[in-house]
Amino acid sequence: MTNPVERIANRLKEIIDKNGPNYLMDEPYETYMLLVESKTADRRTGGAILQLLVSGLLQKVFSESDYETLSRSIQKECSLNKKMADRLAAILLSLYSGENKERWKTRDLEGLNQFLSEEFSCTWKGFAVWDAGNGTVDCHYEAKIKLAPTKAISEDAKLAELIKKNPFMKKEDIRDHFEKRLRAELDYEFEEYCTEDDYYQPVVEDFGGNLECCLEEWCKENGFEFVSCEGDGDDDGYEPKFRKGWY
Repeated sequence: MTNPVERIANRLKEIIDKNGPNYLMDEPYETYMLLVESKTADRRTGGAILQLLVSGLLQKVFSESDYETLSRSIQKECSLNKKMADRLAAILLSLYSGENKERWKTRDLEGLNQFLSEEFSCTWKGFAVWDAGNGTVDCHYEAKIKLAPTKAISEDAKLAELIKKNPFMKKEDIRDHFEKRLRAELDYEFEEYCTEDDYYQPVVEDFGGNLECCLEEWCKENGFEFVSCEGDGDDDGYEPKFRKGWY
């Protein structure tokens, strides 16, 4: 069973591993809540850690690796007694050990590099309703899409913001970021295709040409290369609005 110092240091490491190296300083209160709600730290120790994070003293752990010097700095800057300051100094030195710092250095942009090295594949299912006023047609389209990410995705402002906040961002989260954007774009295009004419029912099977053009344009705008797309569409047939219960 780990002692309280090791237990808190390990929990803080888990928080950094998940959210990035700046999370403790950027989200001091959330860090406090994660420690206390998980019962990793009692409220008194958690409160002292919160005080330490808010003070900005965390930066000193990189320059003051000596236990006694760090403890004195914590006592002075955070107005804590020697016993609590010693505990926090031990937690910080365990958390920011040479081994941990080296591991975090190797994880920097690891998820982004992994994402760039793999093909981006997804299945998209589109749905829209063509409404003729006196009846409707439910339209469906399903496609298997393959794209290749390029280094140009680093120019994406939103992604750059996310990675700046968390350089440990996983490839799965980067994928979700682009997949949600792509799906939203395709949903919009399919809706526009199916509803642009109030008088002529859309030929859903012919959406493939529009889909490919849309994908190529999206790739140019988002830093991808178009690889392939296979899809097909169908509809549920015209259904008069008076059909249900009209007798």
